[in-house]
Amino acid sequence: MRLVNLLTTNKNILSGLAIVALTVSSATAFAKNDKELFNPNTPSLTVVNSISDVQGYVGGFGAENIIYPIAGDVYATVTDDDAGVTQGAYVKEGSISATVLLSYGFFDLLGDWTLIPNPTIPWTMSDDFAMIINGTTFSFEEKLDGRAFPHLGPVEAYDPENPTLAVRMSGCAGVRADDAGDYAGKVGTLCLNGTFTFDGNFNGHGVSNCSIAIHDPQPGFPVITE
Repeated sequence: MRLVNLLTTNKNILSGLAIVALTVSSATAFAKNDKELFNPNTPSLTVVNSISDVQGYVGGFGAENIIYPIAGDVYATVTDDDAGVTQGAYVKEGSISATVLLSYGFFDLLGDWTLIPNPTIPWTMSDDFAMIINGTTFSFEEKLDGRAFPHLGPVEAYDPENPTLAVRMSGCAGVRADDAGDYAGKVGTLCLNGTFTFDGNFNGHGVSNCSIAIHDPQPGFPVITE
């Protein structure tokens, strides 16, 4: 009888501890997610964050640029809700295709980066740019102004077994949405921030952390008066 009572008592203690642990865990989880959402943006602004994963190659040569077609997929960005750090993506939300126009200075990246005379190398895209997100196709309303940053050094250390290099890239442009999908008819700006990884033949892999900030176009352009 004493053994039965002892087992019953221990069982009750363990059950009690489990309940306490579950309560504390639930309270911690609730406290972590019990935050007030703060958004200082104007209510008319919609901000879409995504990761573009594209492949590219040298498609030809123009008078001033290397013609570099790219195509790939666009994914919804997942970020840490405390630090805002991008963790990756779960969901594909669209696609992207474009013709990148790289200045001939990009060929300097195949040599010694410390000998490149300018801290940035310009690039842009032609008007065939098309980025589809949630059924909406965005095209350029204003020209993309982009730069590569060789003087910041390669993004990764050189690996002889995988002989590629990656340079930091950025660029911004004005965009306009078509009349389909979640963002139909909106206008705004697109900014990308990522890397361009290339091999000795200049075949490339581009990853862009992209933000599109868009709004509904307003009729007319009012002038502020006193």
